[in-house]
Amino acid sequence: MNIPLQLIVFGGIALLYVIYRRLRGDPWREALSKVGLRGSPAVYYLWALGVVVIIAALSALVFRFIPADLLNDPQIAQSAYTGLALTAANVARVFLIEALTVALGEELFFRGLLGGALMRRFGFVIGNLIQSLLFLLPHLFLLTASARLGLLLPVQWLAGWLQGWLFWRSKSMLPGWLAHTLINTLSAMGQMAG
Repeated sequence: MNIPLQLIVFGGIALLYVIYRRLRGDPWREALSKVGLRGSPAVYYLWALGVVVIIAALSALVFRFIPADLLNDPQIAQSAYTGLALTAANVARVFLIEALTVALGEELFFRGLLGGALMRRFGFVIGNLIQSLLFLLPHLFLLTASARLGLLLPVQWLAGWLQGWLFWRSKSMLPGWLAHTLINTLSAMGQMAG
C-alpha cells in the first residue's frame, strides 16, 4: 500500500489551519472557505478545462524538445502508471488516485491556504506570483533526474499560476483541483502503454 505523503503533508497543514480557525471561533463554513473548500459557479469549471488545454498543449510542445532517449531511460521514466494498459477503467483509476492522493493536498495547501493568504495580504499579482513560485519548489526534483527536464519547469510554474488565477476568480480550490487532476491524468496517460 502506498502512503499518500503529499496528501498527508499538504492536506494535513490545511486541516490544522481549519482546526485552528474553528478553535478561534470561526464557523465551519468560514474556516473551510479559508482553504478554498467552498462551492464555485459552473463557469469556473469550464475555465479549468481551458487551463488543462493550455497546459497540455505546452507540455506536448516542450516534450518535443526533450530527447527520446531521456524520456525512455528506465532510470528516469519511472511511474506507477508506466506500462499500464490505456483503458477507460485504468484512466478512471488514475484520475481518482491523482485527485485524492496528489492534487487534493496540493490544491488545499498551495492555492487554498497559502495562495489564499498571500492574495488576501498582497493582492492577486504579488500573492499569486509567490504561491506559484513556491508551488514550483517541489517540482525542482525533476532536475535530480536530468537537467534537460528543466524545460518542464516553466510549464509547471504556469500551471500553478493559472490554478492560482482560478482560485482567485472562483474563491474556491475546486476548479483548480479539477484542472490539476486532469493535467496529472493526461500526463499519466502518456506514460501508459497503448
